[in-house]
Amino acid sequence: MSLDTWQGAEQEFAVGSKPVALFESLGRTGVFVFRSPEGIPRAYLRNGGLCYVHSNLFEVSTPECRNALELLAYDKASEAYARLASWSYEEETNLRIHCYKTSIALRDEDEATYATLGAHENYLVERSKYLEKASLLVPYLVLRQVFCGVGGYYRDTYLVSPRAMFPKTVYSETSSDWPIVSLRDEPHAEKRYFRVHVVNGEGARSDYTTFLKHSITSYILTAIQDGHIREAPMLDDPIASGQEVSKNLEGDWSVNLADRRRMRVTDYIASYYLEGIEKVLEERESKEHDRTALKEFKWVLEKLGEGLIESLDRSIEWVTKLSLIERGFQENFQLEEGLNEDSAKRAAAFQYTAVTDPLFDELAEKHAFKQVVSKRETEKAFIKPPESSRGGLRVALAARFRDSLKEMSWSHIELRNGNSFLSHPFQNLVGWTQDEIDRTIREIEFKFSKDKR
Repeated sequence: MSLDTWQGAEQEFAVGSKPVALFESLGRTGVFVFRSPEGIPRAYLRNGGLCYVHSNLFEVSTPECRNALELLAYDKASEAYARLASWSYEEETNLRIHCYKTSIALRDEDEATYATLGAHENYLVERSKYLEKASLLVPYLVLRQVFCGVGGYYRDTYLVSPRAMFPKTVYSETSSDWPIVSLRDEPHAEKRYFRVHVVNGEGARSDYTTFLKHSITSYILTAIQDGHIREAPMLDDPIASGQEVSKNLEGDWSVNLADRRRMRVTDYIASYYLEGIEKVLEERESKEHDRTALKEFKWVLEKLGEGLIESLDRSIEWVTKLSLIERGFQENFQLEEGLNEDSAKRAAAFQYTAVTDPLFDELAEKHAFKQVVSKRETEKAFIKPPESSRGGLRVALAARFRDSLKEMSWSHIELRNGNSFLSHPFQNLVGWTQDEIDRTIREIEFKFSKDKR
């Protein structure tokens, strides 16, 4: 049985007041394969992903990906789409809008109020095997920031995970509650699936950080479904625990458990999650990237457990920023006139997140950040959907039925047929070879012609 888990990432980019203008500029580059005729700023991309404007944010979603390695390439492609939107807008107006892959941003420069942004994660699990055990995932989602936090400033203080300061509840269907996990039941697939929609994630520029985050989260979800993770003591206060961990930059993290014990974070993860991950890699069909992820995860946990945080400064994003910006600013940056050092640090950390600014790439090259995917793999992910995927089907359907296509979602299309409409679902996620795509198009063509008669 495969170890793959269908997953995707939605990245909200901070772009100021012109997200719709960026969307329109991106559309004029020819990368949209279908845009809703109602004029809503929402369009499917040539790689099977989706670009849209939501709550005044410019957002790009990857297509459905089988595993974390594939997801990473498409996440980097999402950065490239945001970059292309910015370039196109600048070419048209001579004005540049930067796109920040950040977790929070100041809502008003004159006030200490923040807008929260994030990289929402989606994982499909077996509904019947997961829902009753969903609580086992919560402590992990609170504590994983120690290896996948992106670092940054909140109210002038550097934190492991600025996003950890915002949740008001663990679960909610309402985004205004800033939950850790959304309860909206939208699998966009067969009903046997449930979508684990993590809404308190952070967008990392670091390949390594994103790869570990998605790899380990998907393995833990599989281990929960397979019964290899059966116990994970509840945290006494998940929200407060997340904030407490985020404020501690020394690495000696510990949290209060509901049973009144206090436990080190790295010991908790190793004791209640690591063995389950190892078992699913033993029992299921693992690939080289799975084995690499487990090996790297063990190495990171070991360094964190030993307090050797500095050894992770070229791999884990919050440690990288801590080393180069928060603690090494004078060695790595020149102070601009008119800025004090604290303000300059905050500006540099924000600039680091901009996919439209060279700072991250310059630092990555100079300091040899760990990389996981190549430029060639990212370029391929920008142009084409994942092989044999539903993303490929959507792109093919958009091309074939362009003149009669009324609406398209992740899992169905609706065609205009005179004064009536024809709806065709495609909830299956696997097996979308070119032959199967061609067969589906012929089936829709037949239904369409029959309906016309």
